[in-house]
Amino acid sequence: MRITNNIITYNFLNSLNKALERQNEIQEQLADGKAVHRPSDDPIKTIRSLRFNTNLAMNEQFTQNVKDAMSWLETTDGALSDLSSIVIRAKELVVRAVGPNPTEAFQAIAQEINGLIDHAVQVGNTKIGDRYIFAGQKDKTTPFERRMVDPDPSVAGDEYEAVVYSGDTNAISMRIYPGNVQPQQDAVNVTGEDVFGLKSVTENGQTIYIAKAFDQLLKIKAELEKPNPDLKWLSGEIVPPATEAEGLAWIDDIHNQILRAQTKIGTRMSMYEMAQNMLEQDNVTITGDISANEDLDMPKAIIDFKTSENVYRSALAVGARIMPASLVDFLK
Repeated sequence: MRITNNIITYNFLNSLNKALERQNEIQEQLADGKAVHRPSDDPIKTIRSLRFNTNLAMNEQFTQNVKDAMSWLETTDGALSDLSSIVIRAKELVVRAVGPNPTEAFQAIAQEINGLIDHAVQVGNTKIGDRYIFAGQKDKTTPFERRMVDPDPSVAGDEYEAVVYSGDTNAISMRIYPGNVQPQQDAVNVTGEDVFGLKSVTENGQTIYIAKAFDQLLKIKAELEKPNPDLKWLSGEIVPPATEAEGLAWIDDIHNQILRAQTKIGTRMSMYEMAQNMLEQDNVTITGDISANEDLDMPKAIIDFKTSENVYRSALAVGARIMPASLVDFLK
């Protein structure tokens, strides 16, 4: 094979360029501590990196969902505790009323129960951010409004006071694991129906929903405002034509319903706390996998860089000797 000066020059420049590329590659890795910068550097590591980072992003979203859910549940638990205290106070007042009391005491008790009802409506309209916690999926709508209900405007005197519910009974779900959402399992809310109970009534030909618990408290208040309240009815005795206890029995039912809702919330809080611990541990594991896959072995890279630098310098030195002489060399 005939070796010409052009072949020698080409081979030298090719080798020099490869040495320089290798040095540049290692220098790029040392600059940010990452072993892979483009798919061509290492296709297998690139695929692993994509998978790990996708899993991490999904896990971080689930972790944020858990934090949002816990905030919602804690707010709900606090509101239910307030409602429980309100109902307990209402029971104390009714128990006091069924004892020997002058008329003035009945009026004072009725006024305090009226204030408790207003307070309970405020608690029922509790918000987290701009979302009402007891309104179901209609969480931008104020769920409870205390007002007069007029079943038929053409009939005089049939109005009555009630607390109208404008939310719905749908669950608000937050995904904390892959797969389809399970509304009952993933729900973070309890609705007005869960806490207060609902019953449908007609107003001007339209069906509306009123909160049963408030309806019962309003009837107790109305009884106490009468000149001669029915103390047997208030005490929970069955008064014909009623077939079941009312008065105090109603208050016990309201309290039990609130406690059931609070138990449901407590169970979900425990579930979300366990999920949060698991997700945070998964985030640590996945982050470690990403680091092991992407991070540069710094001691080895420094040695490789020094080696590539020596190779490049040696190539330059050799090139200076093998490159064809020019007229300049003879003029020295």
